[in-house]
Amino acid sequence: MNLQDNPDTRHPTFYWGWVTLMLGLVIGGISVFWVSPPETTQTATALPWEAKVNEAGALEVLGLILDKSTTRDAMALYGKEVQVYLFADGQGKPKSLESFFEDMYIGYTMRGKLVLNIGATREQLQQMMDRGIRIKALESGAREVSLDSDDTIAALDIPIHALTYIPYPKLDEAALESRFGKPVTESVGDDKLKRWHYPDKKLIIIFDDSGRKALQFGE
Repeated sequence: MNLQDNPDTRHPTFYWGWVTLMLGLVIGGISVFWVSPPETTQTATALPWEAKVNEAGALEVLGLILDKSTTRDAMALYGKEVQVYLFADGQGKPKSLESFFEDMYIGYTMRGKLVLNIGATREQLQQMMDRGIRIKALESGAREVSLDSDDTIAALDIPIHALTYIPYPKLDEAALESRFGKPVTESVGDDKLKRWHYPDKKLIIIFDDSGRKALQFGE
């Protein structure tokens, strides 16, 4: 089974983003906002295994603070162009607002993809969907909404609620364990994918049969 074919049904916040990210459905002009960010301010310590919960109870990961940092903050860190999408289910109910860095570096050493779940309220999601320019049906049955330009810009400044990082190197279990330690628990989801759980870092590592790993923080 493959991450590219089986989105994590146990984590609906990211489900619709996984559909687009994993299948590579990068459609020209569909809720895409290309920006030339400022020079990167990232440091070499912004690595996944450096994630920690701070004294305020917020997760600090990849140089960002969940529920505080924004997509615009991530742009300053990673120096890459960003894509913004709104996803709805097959009944047209808005589910998530997500920004994507399709090709970026963490700590200047690890290359991969990054999905940021933007913490928009249900009311904000519905309003953005109502103002959407176009709705496209995806093969999964989900819908991808093309945002208007004002909503796309506004999305950059809404705090990030959670994130998923997918490294390009196919890290093996030994390498992951050497960095993160042994998982507190293991599970298998409805999609038959194995998961390692690290509650102290608010992290779930998802495995697929091809060797690809996804590091899901904050859910």
